[in-house]
Amino acid sequence: MSKIPVIANLFGTTDRVAAGLGLVPEKVPMLGEFLAALRAPAPVDGMRDALSRWPMLKAALATRPKITNRAPVQEVRLEGKDVDLTALPVQTCWPGDAGPLITWPVVLSRPFDSKPDDLARYNTGVYRAQVIGRNRLIMRWLAHRGGAAHHRGWMKAGQKMPVAIALGADPATLLSAALPLPENLSELGFSGVLRGVRTQLVAAKTVPLLVPAEAEIILEGWVSPTETAPEGPFGDHTGYYNSVEPFPLMEVTAITHRRDPLYLSTYTGRPPDEPSIIGQVFNDLTLPVIRQAIPEMRDLWLPPAACSYRMAVISIDKRYPGQAKRVMMSLWGMLTQFSYTKLIVVVDDDIDPRNWDDIAWALATRMDPARDVTILDRTPMDYLDFASPLEGLAGKMGIDATTKIGAETSREWGRVMETAPDDAHFAADLVGKYFPDFGQ
Repeated sequence: MSKIPVIANLFGTTDRVAAGLGLVPEKVPMLGEFLAALRAPAPVDGMRDALSRWPMLKAALATRPKITNRAPVQEVRLEGKDVDLTALPVQTCWPGDAGPLITWPVVLSRPFDSKPDDLARYNTGVYRAQVIGRNRLIMRWLAHRGGAAHHRGWMKAGQKMPVAIALGADPATLLSAALPLPENLSELGFSGVLRGVRTQLVAAKTVPLLVPAEAEIILEGWVSPTETAPEGPFGDHTGYYNSVEPFPLMEVTAITHRRDPLYLSTYTGRPPDEPSIIGQVFNDLTLPVIRQAIPEMRDLWLPPAACSYRMAVISIDKRYPGQAKRVMMSLWGMLTQFSYTKLIVVVDDDIDPRNWDDIAWALATRMDPARDVTILDRTPMDYLDFASPLEGLAGKMGIDATTKIGAETSREWGRVMETAPDDAHFAADLVGKYFPDFGQ
């Protein structure tokens, strides 16, 4: 039994996720606006405008990591025969799991044609890793993820790829690995924005990579260009065990850690779980980015119970016929994660897209199944979706639950009933007079 303490449920509430981003919950949308500005900065309009953006410029400067020669994560160094992954408290989370699974690893890689100090080209991703021996892991990354793309480059060159895995990375580093950042912005660098302090990096001991100096544990090693092993089954965020598939093997050449390290872990399963809680916060973070491409969007809700991304409800400021369908197509083609959204419901801006009662009313009164349902076939889909008829390919459904205008209908549309303003004010005054604490 391992003597290393385990920490879990670090991101078990939205308040904790926001704190990991360096924010209180109500400030999360402001970070979303900042991310949107990083993707597509607006032109500066004079000196006053430039000065007003100084906080953003200051934050951007904090993205430059600082290289150090000594690091807490290298206080203890194990190499060769001393490497023993079984000494770590890696859990077997579910009864049907194939074995111990590292669930919160921050995996660092770089392209084949890059150098160790070319940090802008690093990829930092959270991929699960199955322990199958004292110094062997199975690295599970999906084909569209950055780590897999880097691995294909090293495979093409016929060389093994250097990889480092940070266990117990600080929340800013871990959450940056999952944020919808611009492709040219390093996750390692951006964690400095969230932390308010430049990211400290140190050279790994046995692989040509720079790694987080303040992490608890680092696993260093090489991923084979050809050798694979069957990974799984493991309980997944869908609430099902995933199928067994071959993924690349990693040989661990060194373990470095703090003198008294902590092991950060989580359980994943049918929501609610930690990834779904993180998804709730990231929902608000992505809104400003999405509005850059879909400016008529008023709100977007990714129901956590639908595995955080497989269903979306969108409210729009509708102005012309066919607009709801255009919004669906835009969202499906915008970010990789939305190519896996198999159901989109579009509603008007008088509907709260985060309220199931409002959604049901819009579907019941503004949608005709024969006219307002769009079906697509053989589109990209998460292969973990067992409902898909083909692995990695599935249909998509879009439902237009908006008020029909112009050429969308030949009938006179109904008028929504609303309380008279004077009556509403009278009722509010009565409630305030006789029930002053109501709603608090």
